[in-house]
Amino acid sequence: MSSDVLEKRYRMLLRAYPADYRRERADELIDTLIGDEPTTRRWPSIRQAASLIRGGLRVHGGSTAARPTAVLLWQGLHLGAMAVLALGVLIGLNDIVGTFQFGVFLDPLGVLRDQGIHLVMVSAALVALVVGHDRTAAVLVVTAAVVPTVISPYLFLNGLTQWWAPVVAAPLIIAGLRRPADVPPAPRGNAILVTAVIVALHLIPVEGYRPAPVSTQIISIAMVIVGVAVFLWVATADQRLLIAVAPTLLLGTLHQLGNAGTGELLRRPDALPSLVLAVLMVAVAVVSTRLRQRTRA
Repeated sequence: MSSDVLEKRYRMLLRAYPADYRRERADELIDTLIGDEPTTRRWPSIRQAASLIRGGLRVHGGSTAARPTAVLLWQGLHLGAMAVLALGVLIGLNDIVGTFQFGVFLDPLGVLRDQGIHLVMVSAALVALVVGHDRTAAVLVVTAAVVPTVISPYLFLNGLTQWWAPVVAAPLIIAGLRRPADVPPAPRGNAILVTAVIVALHLIPVEGYRPAPVSTQIISIAMVIVGVAVFLWVATADQRLLIAVAPTLLLGTLHQLGNAGTGELLRRPDALPSLVLAVLMVAVAVVSTRLRQRTRA
């Protein structure tokens, strides 16, 4: 009886793997994990659970594909475009809510002109990308980078982060249209989950807590450490996240560059590292994937 309960719990952990992988290898993995000897265990060990979850993340990241580096790059581009647009939508929505909170109800049409049109168009591009209409998304994202600025240069002149979202996403989406036929697109559910993880990473408080009480500072620092640690644990298994998060880090650097200029950007300790970190993560993901591919071959 205990072995049946243990098998059921192992199968719950195996849901971390893609469905087609489970259909082919779930029984083999269960036999390996439980073995032939009778057992009184009712729960997988923490080490086994972590290993199964990381194994599922690696498979999602293309480790078992014929060309894992190609899967990493092309799916990473797609996920990066989704993450950039989602972050742009989130920031734009937050700014509009903040604008109304400061009492700009007297000029709702002005808010719509300055910020609302951009938000709607970026949201439409994101939806098209999520549902798999990449060509439509490419047209919408280019339009979102140009048309709202022609209507109102408010976002551009103020160098706001959300203005850069379609600008950064456009080349990623356009490049993704040339994805090789033997590289599958990122599954929709997995792509949404990856995007949510990256957006959640940006919601961790990393600044603005200095004037707060010491207890609040400690909590904020702990959240940063835990959040980054969890992200790295996931991203070192599914390295598409390292590719996908890089464009979102670029948004902050572009925002600072637009507002402060190159000289100030180089002097600020919180600006340039984002760009360096983005390049470093992409390099680590590509090199480690190619090394694993050679080892497997």
